Amino acid sequence: MITVPEAFATRTVARSGEAGRRWIGSLPNLIAEVCAAWGLEVEGPAMHGEWGLVFAVRGAGTPAVLKVTWPSEDGTLERVVTALTLWDGQGAVRLLRADMGRQVLLLERLDSAADLGRVGVEEALHVAGGLLSRLAVPAPVDFPSLAAVARQVGATLPERWERQGRPLPRRVMERAADLAFALAPSAGNLLVNWDIHDGNVLRAGREPWLVIDPQVLVGDSEYGVAQLLWWRLEEIEARGGVEWALDRIVSSAGLDAGLARAWTYVRTVDYWLWGLEAGLTIDPPRCARVIRVLGRMG
Repeated sequence: MITVPEAFATRTVARSGEAGRRWIGSLPNLIAEVCAAWGLEVEGPAMHGEWGLVFAVRGAGTPAVLKVTWPSEDGTLERVVTALTLWDGQGAVRLLRADMGRQVLLLERLDSAADLGRVGVEEALHVAGGLLSRLAVPAPVDFPSLAAVARQVGATLPERWERQGRPLPRRVMERAADLAFALAPSAGNLLVNWDIHDGNVLRAGREPWLVIDPQVLVGDSEYGVAQLLWWRLEEIEARGGVEWALDRIVSSAGLDAGLARAWTYVRTVDYWLWGLEAGLTIDPPRCARVIRVLGRMG
């Protein structure tokens, strides 16, 4: 019998109400149906993140996991499947099978107990930068564009800043908005995974580290740098500081240093406001510290 973890069920219902309750109730039968159709057997209890459940399964011909995600009509899962197919296991988890109607993926099994946070921060930045570069392949034209994202950020920052009570200096907000508009027209055409961080990079057998749970758009690889600074900022500050970390990411990924600083500035201010909007308490102060350093760098 498939059991949905109580913590995951509670969060889903709190976020999505009756729709979430119905979806949670449907999961045991859904997983059983997929396993029967694909000849799989669940091996243990479910693991979970914010939006999905993952089950270790056997019967796929190789160690695998079955992942089922909250049903979405925004095309996110379709983009994930397209990206994983394009990468074909090179730097990322290998997709074995997908059922888009049920929002279910069959993926190779990685070591979920060993993410990139288990190694020192300098090594982690080097590994993440290398993966960011490897995954920057020519992108499908129907993916969301960084140019459009940047224009939206630039247009909405002033209103969001006002709505949150002007929580950061006006000059910082205005600089981020100006940079977003300036960067948009020349944004590139590479597939960018902008959510590479320690928790989304796992130990593997056929490669030392592989990316999971990609979030992708079409643009400049430099857009994927910022979250690497937020993720372990305290360790970065203790080891060498934001400028030190940025240099290591840029070097490992072969990026343009000025473009990396500019996109990181835009994303950090955007995330600063998003964190306040979402009620976060730790990340907005982290963003403030990153911006102070970037402001000094020019």
